[in-house]
Amino acid sequence: MADKPSRALVIYADGFAPLVHSHLHSLAARGSCGFLALRESEDERMLRELRQLLDANVPSIPQRFMGMRAAIISLGFNVIDFDHLAKELLKILGFVGEEVVEAPEFDLVFLHLLLNEMVGWILQSAQPGSCIASRLHLSLVMSYGAIAEIKSNLTAVFPRQSYTMKGSNIRHHHPMLIAQWQDAVTRKDAVGEFFFEEFAKRGACNAILADRFLHEVAFKLWKAPKYGA
Repeated sequence: MADKPSRALVIYADGFAPLVHSHLHSLAARGSCGFLALRESEDERMLRELRQLLDANVPSIPQRFMGMRAAIISLGFNVIDFDHLAKELLKILGFVGEEVVEAPEFDLVFLHLLLNEMVGWILQSAQPGSCIASRLHLSLVMSYGAIAEIKSNLTAVFPRQSYTMKGSNIRHHHPMLIAQWQDAVTRKDAVGEFFFEEFAKRGACNAILADRFLHEVAFKLWKAPKYGA
């Protein structure tokens, strides 16, 4: 656990789980990896997955998580300068150069976008041992998008997770893949590449429901009690 409140950057890559990028492998090798299981519903696919990941609900995020200030940046704009965008994301989280601003504009930024260059720039900025690395909780979440065939089965993941015994209407295939890293805070597992099979065999986090993800992030920011074990 960090000795000061952290800030979180969540990068959500909709439909890119089958693809391979070098910086994503680097993040997986540094961090702690696992799965986010999805509930079945009648919502359109993209809306369903995003709704569960954000646990879209009433009351609002600040009301549920001790005043946590969250920004959501989604698709719908053209990115020309990846370095500038990454720098601005860190800035609104209170990371300016090598300094950490103790009263940032936001505690959490959720970026609905996949940029291999973005992940690489963030990793370069958050070098182990730096102020940024010790206070930034980075999550990369990747989903499969449209599903053509049933594979990537979660029933092969052991030990059996509690949500499979308590929850209902759970999709047991094509989960979201997640890698999380914060220097000297997150556990480091034996994963070396960002693949389902690698996560299932060597990941430390196994699986939780996607709609519990935000609660876990809020806990890392000292904004919620620990969810689950």
